Amino acid sequence: MVPPVVSIVIRTYNSAATLTATIDSVRAQSLPVEVVVVDSGSTDDTLRIAQERAERLVGIPHEEFSYGGALNAGAQAATTPFCGALSSHTVLPRPDWVEIGLEHLQAGAVAVCGGEVDGENRPLTAPLRADADYLGRYRYWGFTNTASMWRSEVWRAHPFDDSLVATEDQEWSWRAVTGGRHLVVDPRLTVSGSHRRGAGVRAYHHRMVREIRALEHVRPLGPYPATQALADWVRHAPSDPFVSPTRRFGRTRALDIVARWEAGRQGRRGRVPQPRLTPRAAPRRGTDGEDVRADA
Repeated sequence: MVPPVVSIVIRTYNSAATLTATIDSVRAQSLPVEVVVVDSGSTDDTLRIAQERAERLVGIPHEEFSYGGALNAGAQAATTPFCGALSSHTVLPRPDWVEIGLEHLQAGAVAVCGGEVDGENRPLTAPLRADADYLGRYRYWGFTNTASMWRSEVWRAHPFDDSLVATEDQEWSWRAVTGGRHLVVDPRLTVSGSHRRGAGVRAYHHRMVREIRALEHVRPLGPYPATQALADWVRHAPSDPFVSPTRRFGRTRALDIVARWEAGRQGRRGRVPQPRLTPRAAPRRGTDGEDVRADA
C-alpha cells in the first residue's frame, strides 16, 4: 500500500451529524490521505466516529480551543510532508481535490485553497498565484481553512497564531508568503460555504462580526453609512470587502451587511475584541483543528 504524503486535519466539536460524510469524502480521494481529527470536548458520537475512521485523534480541552491552536495541534500530529484543513461540516467536492492541491504545492506554492473570485471580486476561471504583494493589496481576500493544503515545512516555520479569535487563516497566509513565496487559489478546489450558516442566523451574525473585528489589527474599520449599505444591497459586486458577492437581495447579502454595520458600530464605541488567551509560545510543530462553534 502506498503511504500517504498528505494529512487532512479536521477540527470537531459535536460534529457527529456531519463527520462521517466529511471523512468519507477524504477517503474517496484519488490519493491516500492520513486523516487527523482534533476534537475540543465533544459530548455526542463524534469521538466514536473519529476513532473508527481516522488514523489519528487529538483531544484539546474545550475551554482552550482556538482555531489556530487546534490547527497547530493537528499539524503537529500529522506525519506527512503536506498537510491541510477541512471543515467538519463540509465535504470535498471532487475525488481529485487533494491531487490538484498537491500538484500546486509540488510546483512551488506554499499553500493552496479554493475560491470563486479574485481580489477584485471578479470570477476566477483559472488558478491564481498570489504573492505577498497581491495579498497586501487585497487584505480581506484570500486563504481559507474551510478547505486548504500547505507545506508542513512552511507551517513549522510559521505556525498559526493561536491567540486570534478568528481569521487565523488569512493572518497566517500573510506570513507564509514572505520571502518571495506564493500561494494558489484554484476555483476547482472551491467547497460549499453553506456550513457557515448552518447554525442559524444569530450564530452566523456573531461569527461575521467577530471575523470582521478580528482584522482590526490590519487597519481600522472605516465608516459604513446607510447609503453604502443600501448600495451594497442592490449592486452585483459590493464595494465593501466584508460583504460577500452573493446574490443581491438575498439573505446572506443582508446578513453580511448587518454584520459589517454592527462591527463598525462596535469600533466606534471602542469595543475591540480581545484575544482568547495571552499568546502562547508557538509550537515547533503543529496540526490542524476545527470547532463547530467556529466552522458551523
